[in-house]
Amino acid sequence: MLPSPPTRRQFLGATAGLGLALAGCGRRREQLRIFVYAGGHEKTMREVFVPAFEQETGAQVVLDPGWWDSVPKLKAAPAGQPPFDLVVIDATQGYPAIKDGLFQTIDLANVPNHKLLTPAVLDNWVFKDGYGIPFPDSVMTLASHKKLVPFRPSRWSDLLRDEVRGKVALYNSFYMSLYTFACMKVDSEGRAGSAAEEINKNIDGVLKFAKANRERVKFWWPTSNEMIVALAHKDCALGNMHSPEMLTALRERPELGAIVPDADRAFVQVAWVIPVGTKRKALAEAAINLIFSEDMQREFAKRGSATAVLSAAKATAAEDKYWGQIYPSTEQQFKTLRYYPYDAYFRDWDGISKAWDREVLRKG
Repeated sequence: MLPSPPTRRQFLGATAGLGLALAGCGRRREQLRIFVYAGGHEKTMREVFVPAFEQETGAQVVLDPGWWDSVPKLKAAPAGQPPFDLVVIDATQGYPAIKDGLFQTIDLANVPNHKLLTPAVLDNWVFKDGYGIPFPDSVMTLASHKKLVPFRPSRWSDLLRDEVRGKVALYNSFYMSLYTFACMKVDSEGRAGSAAEEINKNIDGVLKFAKANRERVKFWWPTSNEMIVALAHKDCALGNMHSPEMLTALRERPELGAIVPDADRAFVQVAWVIPVGTKRKALAEAAINLIFSEDMQREFAKRGSATAVLSAAKATAAEDKYWGQIYPSTEQQFKTLRYYPYDAYFRDWDGISKAWDREVLRKG
């Protein structure tokens, strides 16, 4: 059964300015084209968001699922004719695309529900410059096979313990796993909680540490599914992991374990942004506002997503123990909610990527 749509009161402000666009007997139904991530995100948007938004506004929602193709499609489109009116995008693509002028600023007066988000997730130039509403997605998770680890993993320096040498699996993308190495480094030095600072001030030292400890890694997983399979088949003992897929695995495989250490907790940053040239900006802003309503955030969280709305997080954690052990749900946890250090990476993205590929992924 689909959730009840939000009340009309929740849409005050969100649908401001839509009257002319949506009203009028006999006029063609307004259409909102949204780029979404294929898979779980698309499914949640289709099941929860689409019926509520269409009932409230009378507009038709068209979802366009994909992964890395939103920016190429925007760049290929004729001027003033973007293929989407609203786009979800991650920082690795979003930062360059914003600087390339593909997205326009958002009128926050039309998105009052952004005030429900914990301030930590909005402490970012994407929001401060008005280009999007950022929010946390997958959190870096310490995953393990309970029968293969002779201790209970609780901190990132556990990846350095001799008992699991050569049994670790890490993601092959540096934006996540270089940060994992930073967490391991500062924790082993008695400085847990300073991994982001270490990346910002001593990234060469972190790369050197990663190179020195690469032999501890048995394999570099390319997809979440392959990491789950490796853990289940006992091909590795523990490692880093994306939270949504790990949450599903915990429910299906009791032999697996997962924890997100409070120190150095880091999320993938994604954001809702509006392409330059769309004629449905007000409608897109109303959609963003609905997405960040408390009721909608609870529905997203029920389906495995993180949420930066404290009331929704508290309610979900109380109902779902697995969700609660992965995602933050207290005021203190929300205060320390942070993204991966993307700005530090973008200072020398190509150089870091080259060093990662040549010296860490391969023995150079």
